[in-house]
Amino acid sequence: MNVTSVASEFSSGPASLDRQGDIVSVYRESFDKDPVFQWLFPDAETRPALLEKFFTVMVGHTFAHGGGVLQTKDYGAVSMYFPPDAVEQPKDVRDRLLDSMRDELGDDSDRTVHLLKMLSASHPCDLPPHYYGTFVAARPEHQGGGLGTRLKKCLFALADADGAGAYAEASSPRNLALYERLGQRRRGPLLTLPDGPPIFPIWRPPSASAPPTHPDTIHGGS
Repeated sequence: MNVTSVASEFSSGPASLDRQGDIVSVYRESFDKDPVFQWLFPDAETRPALLEKFFTVMVGHTFAHGGGVLQTKDYGAVSMYFPPDAVEQPKDVRDRLLDSMRDELGDDSDRTVHLLKMLSASHPCDLPPHYYGTFVAARPEHQGGGLGTRLKKCLFALADADGAGAYAEASSPRNLALYERLGQRRRGPLLTLPDGPPIFPIWRPPSASAPPTHPDTIHGGS
């Protein structure tokens, strides 16, 4: 499926690895107040630097293993995803990702490793082919302008064009409500972090009707 042709319908486009710094900066700015990332990195002073390291690893991993990143308005908002043929990753690839997080985050890596292991273990094995949207965020100055919603719709369009579903996890009740308005639904029990916030698995089946238009956007979290 041609990402550019579908994305253009939504004023979005594929991001390039040579703009990795721009992609990472969106996530660093957006996720500082996200409840899951506040749990991952509880020290507000060190959180921005740790977010930078976390997303540098995640962006590199995404591009290296068959995923992609959508962006809109010159990197005002970004969304990482894996297409159906790259959702399931071999154990050695998952292990290398965890090792990279340990190397980059050092003593601050334990909660991140726990989170990534939990997300991998809880990803449903019985789903039909689907796109996996991992992280979507907009810069603070663009939040409320609908850019995150636009990227979600772009990903849904890619999934529909391939006859695939769309799976993700919402990191806050606010984002869960938006995902549901866009056509995704809770799937299975919520995920729980030790003394941390809940995470909500969500699913949109293949060939679902196009979601209605809403002027909302994703705030911070995935």
